Amino acid sequence: MEFYFNLAVLTAAIIFGSISFIVNSTLTTTTKTQKTLHAFLLFFVLHIIVILCLRLVFSDYKFLSLGLPLNTVYAPTFYCCLVLLSDEVNKVVTNTSRYFFFILHFIPTLLLLAFYGYFVSKSTDIDSEEAYGYLMVLYSFEVFQYIGYAFTGYFKINKLMLNNNIRLLILRVMWIMIFMALVSMGVVFYGSILYYDLSVTYLALLCFSVVIFNYYMTRLKYVKVVAITAPQPVSVEEEQLLLKYEKSKLADDVLETYKVKVEQVLQDKKSYLKLNFTLDDLERESKIAKHHLSQFFSTTYGMNFNAYINKLRVEYAKELLEKRNFDISVSELGDECGFNSRTSFFRAFKKFEGVSPSEYIANILQKR
Repeated sequence: MEFYFNLAVLTAAIIFGSISFIVNSTLTTTTKTQKTLHAFLLFFVLHIIVILCLRLVFSDYKFLSLGLPLNTVYAPTFYCCLVLLSDEVNKVVTNTSRYFFFILHFIPTLLLLAFYGYFVSKSTDIDSEEAYGYLMVLYSFEVFQYIGYAFTGYFKINKLMLNNNIRLLILRVMWIMIFMALVSMGVVFYGSILYYDLSVTYLALLCFSVVIFNYYMTRLKYVKVVAITAPQPVSVEEEQLLLKYEKSKLADDVLETYKVKVEQVLQDKKSYLKLNFTLDDLERESKIAKHHLSQFFSTTYGMNFNAYINKLRVEYAKELLEKRNFDISVSELGDECGFNSRTSFFRAFKKFEGVSPSEYIANILQKR
């Protein structure tokens, strides 16, 4: 019964992991984090297949399954992905020394694999003193590794502006790592390594595959161009922009991350009120590439950067009129809202409100 239970759990993990791997390859973003995840998902599926084969073919030689140290790959991979994600959010260029630093995190796994291969080549019995010592080291190392990387990851994500989907994924993975640390700790302290059937470990791997699967299903659902109705008919230029980006869409989580940064610059700092505020200025303040910003405005707001800035300025002009009790000249109003000329202010105001500033003021005063 136990054999069939483990078989079902591992098979389900392979299915969920394989689907996640396929979905990840269909996403439009090609960041270093996504490429790393793509390679990791392939490793995850192959790892589960190896476990399944060992259980089916070499069920009598328990050391093969119990001593396999590939579980020690997960925690450092998790940390490396967080570092890459942090670099992308903060626009830090990942250099060669960073990748060398990543390799250092996997040296313990390579050493454990060397010892594992040595014991397997000698057909070491699981009851031998050598095998027992190796297993004690392996599971003790997993305890410190899972806990250490989980808490390091927790403090790292608190410094990043991430959307809820990514943050929730990271937190769930950290909880699975802590759970695995507790399992390994129990096995070590209760001296039950030789009798551990790995069922709980397989359940943890299944939970991990489900968490990843759920995340990618959410991403697949929302990877699309966002259609937003503009206050006025879309201009020829804006329509061309929408068509231009239709085949190079940003993923939903990337758009959400960009939205947080853009609104921090535009809404919180009110940078749009600066005279001659340009896309280059926004690129510098938000640390988002200009070509991504162009696509972001088109897909998220249904208009280009200049149109959206003018829309914000017009909205601010209406708020300013209310605060000043309409006791302000139209020219002064345009200047305070960031327009570089009376003509550009009139043109933008009429585009979004359907009337000129003077007509808008007259209409409001008539209703009072």
